[in-house]
Amino acid sequence: MWGRDTLKFYIENEVFDMFPGIRFVVAIANGLKSANTDMIAAELDAAWQNAAAEASKYGNPQSHPNILPWVERMKAVGAPRKKFPSSIEALLRRAGKGGNPPRIEPLVDFYNTISLRYIVPAGGFDIDGLQQGLTLRLSRDGDTFEAMGEDEAVRIPEGEVSYADGSVVVTRHFVWKQSRRALLTADSRNVFFVSEVLGELPLEVAREVRQAFADGLRRCFNVEAQTDILDSRNPTFEGNSLMNIGGEL
Repeated sequence: MWGRDTLKFYIENEVFDMFPGIRFVVAIANGLKSANTDMIAAELDAAWQNAAAEASKYGNPQSHPNILPWVERMKAVGAPRKKFPSSIEALLRRAGKGGNPPRIEPLVDFYNTISLRYIVPAGGFDIDGLQQGLTLRLSRDGDTFEAMGEDEAVRIPEGEVSYADGSVVVTRHFVWKQSRRALLTADSRNVFFVSEVLGELPLEVAREVRQAFADGLRRCFNVEAQTDILDSRNPTFEGNSLMNIGGEL
């Protein structure tokens, strides 16, 4: 089920078999109208500085204790980091080089802030851009992917862990590269966020990320979010219509 005010998200069992103990922190926010861009920018700057300090502790980003398990897990499923680095490894590497954080648009800057603060992957999808809902599964014969910056969709190999909307893959290798479909923009009003927390990390990390989504959406976008933590015993999330609590900021 999907639509302007609802989204059903499901994770297939094979994903949990390949990534034992993994947890998915999810949040849905409906009726977004405006953003506190100054607050988002300040929090992104702080998270960027924190990540830069973290990057220097271990010699290289892939050796960070939150990222090393991703290196090992993704290699085991046929996605070596040199070819398919996780989004958080790429962010941490960039932060370690110094300079200013990339500023894309408020919703993306928001989830990048959470990603950098907790050193975990995070992303988001425009619910209105989905056509058949959202599933995390292994890619199948006939699945296609249209990368940002490319002119046409391409078929992808079977067996990749993929966020999919029907037969359209919206994120390849689920923490690597996002497609054009359901991309967040300044016009996005109904949004689904997700952060993938490996089983090697304590449950408390997932709980803190969940709270960060809820608190951040309230403070930065003036909306109440519905949140949850999914795992092998609870692989489905259905978000319902939630009202904007304060109108324009």
